[in-house]
Amino acid sequence: MEHTPMRNTVRAPAVAGSFYPAAPEELRQAIASAFRSPRGPDAVPEYESGGGRLVGVMAPHAGYVYSGAAAAWGYAAMARAGRPHAVVILGVNHRGIGASIALSAAAGWETPLGISPVDRELGHQLLQLDADVQIDARAHALEHSLEVHIPFIQSVFHDVPIVPIAISAASFPAVQRLGEALAVLARERTIVLLASSDLSHFQPQEVAVRQDHQAMACVQAIDPTGLWSTVREQGITMCGVLPVASMLTAARALGANRTSLLQYYTSGDVSGDTRQVVGYGTIAVYRAEDQEGRDG
Repeated sequence: MEHTPMRNTVRAPAVAGSFYPAAPEELRQAIASAFRSPRGPDAVPEYESGGGRLVGVMAPHAGYVYSGAAAAWGYAAMARAGRPHAVVILGVNHRGIGASIALSAAAGWETPLGISPVDRELGHQLLQLDADVQIDARAHALEHSLEVHIPFIQSVFHDVPIVPIAISAASFPAVQRLGEALAVLARERTIVLLASSDLSHFQPQEVAVRQDHQAMACVQAIDPTGLWSTVREQGITMCGVLPVASMLTAARALGANRTSLLQYYTSGDVSGDTRQVVGYGTIAVYRAEDQEGRDG
């Protein structure tokens, strides 16, 4: 398959002005409001020295007015863990355009808050470890599931490098291989794996809550295979099951043994319309205290 080589280009924002504000000051205010929301973690965090125990985070990617407060819990957990070498963002390719597991071709991603550099060295190492990964700008051009996280990352960590990966119709074994390759990279440096996913889509509130907790139980058990089978067997419309399964596969390889459900609510809890809702959950995954990013 032909793919786009890495270029010294900047990926322009595709959803500024729709999923989040396009004006820098309004965007800063929206991020601060997400942290300080009654559903948020109360305060805008500053990153600490941290212990490096955080392996990954599952966080939602809807418009900030809906999922921003839930996602803010994930960034607060990242801040407490300390500044990482890089944040690997595992997102959903909703349109299915381009490679099934696609690295960004750009040297940086722009938002109204500035440009986040792409860690191209990490990207090249991942290409060498996993033959399923391709460089493909098309997969990222219009996709929101990665982009919406970057202003939050910029607000907490400023210029920390990112590695955006868009996943579409990849097989479950391919997603597992990706997780195993990411675990190899995470043993050599401090990386946070940010898996971007909303939960159930357009279900009545009571159905969404039941199904979402079934899926989240598998995430909390650090069980990628269980998550994959539960979502399929129960018909749960969780868009980011593959990115989350990849993160969980890496977490297991890195000795993760603890999770924390940081926040859960639905769009109905925000809007008051509970007829057809989308679920938003944020879960942090940590490795054992005696692990330093290596298998035991």
